[in-house]
Amino acid sequence: MQLETYISDLLYRYECVTVPEFGAFLTQRASATINVSTNTFYPPNKTISFNEQIQKNDGLLAHYIADVEKIPFEVANEKIQKRVKILKALLTQGETLTFNNIGEVVFNNEGKIQFEPSYHHNYLTDAFGLSQFVSPAITREVYKETVEAIEKDVPIVFTPEKRKSIPYFRYAAVAVIALTLGGFVASNYYVNKIETHNQLAQEEALHQLDNKIQQATFVIENPLPAVTFNVTKQAGNYHVVAGAFRVEENCDKKIEQLVAEGFKARKLGVNKYGLHEVAYGSYETAEEALKALHTIRQNSNKDAWLKVDSDSKDSFGTISYKKEQTKAVATNQDNNSSDNENNPSSSETKKSNNLDFAESPNLIKIIKNIKTVESGYYLVLGAYSDTEKRDVFIDELKASSINDVGFFFDSVSNKYFVFYKKFDSLETAKQALQSKANLTYNGKIAIVKVEN
Repeated sequence: MQLETYISDLLYRYECVTVPEFGAFLTQRASATINVSTNTFYPPNKTISFNEQIQKNDGLLAHYIADVEKIPFEVANEKIQKRVKILKALLTQGETLTFNNIGEVVFNNEGKIQFEPSYHHNYLTDAFGLSQFVSPAITREVYKETVEAIEKDVPIVFTPEKRKSIPYFRYAAVAVIALTLGGFVASNYYVNKIETHNQLAQEEALHQLDNKIQQATFVIENPLPAVTFNVTKQAGNYHVVAGAFRVEENCDKKIEQLVAEGFKARKLGVNKYGLHEVAYGSYETAEEALKALHTIRQNSNKDAWLKVDSDSKDSFGTISYKKEQTKAVATNQDNNSSDNENNPSSSETKKSNNLDFAESPNLIKIIKNIKTVESGYYLVLGAYSDTEKRDVFIDELKASSINDVGFFFDSVSNKYFVFYKKFDSLETAKQALQSKANLTYNGKIAIVKVEN
């Protein structure tokens, strides 16, 4: 796990991000600066520092990792501890730890952690989009030096000249002032008159334009021919899934690969775990989807699985098919062999499951505090920690006409238990186990008691 990715995300929002048992990365706002020697302007940013003394777990980093990776808080703490042990071991070996866009950490000669921040990334959101720039130097001083050089070569001397004052200049000055005032008053009157005239003319023009627009008709003598596009849209609630990817770029690459192989691949969207799902194709009916799934597993991808939209599922979140359809699909998946017609038990579900307790009426597993089902005794057919394998197993049970199935999740074992019916007493559950409840199923069956 690369901690620097999560630390970098948190540095945008917080001023202190603590890595338990390692140290804390601190940020402090810095104002915009100017490098006088290079005429470079730098925007405001956050300066990063490291404090080895702050090692107490405040839960911020673990909560963020748990939220992003969809894992419990305790598991996130364990992953952080493992990563910190590796980082400390590398430091003791004299290596330099590089945290992308954050800085470098290394032991100095005294055995203390020395941190060198990175200056290539700005964590200040207020300065988003701002970059450094260089301003050209101001050349006023150059012109001044040029003028001074000219003055040295060609000295300029001012000689004052005495003039006799003439009395009639006073009368001329009075006349100029009077004419100026008169012209200013006349000019204001003329300008106001022009503005009034222009306003009336503009209102009249707008009125005439509105009348013409209301009376106007538009006739296109040579219209362009209509263009019809035939677009095929994939529809259906049954999807054969090729995989799920956390990185959307990998999802797009997978779609390009499948399209090149001839599939009508497309993106289904993001599931509840934050993964981008890619489908080989979508189908209207369960029969078509199961046929395509069988072919893809044989020829292309044995790990492909079937996803069904919520409107095609029952209350347990499993697939609801008609018995006639599932029987026909089960027969087609076995290549229409005559053995299936003469021996119906050959189409029974034989897929092994990962039950980790024995099949015995005397061994009863007890699970407590299951809020999604009622208390009672359940015939459990399989237990899975992987939701995809759980859904594939339920699909195969449905294809074998075992429709009355469901599942519940046990947080202690971290597994999904797939069960067939519920019984109120242990005796009725044992009787159903001994007769296998008339199931066409050859796998393990165990009794699980749920206590709420």
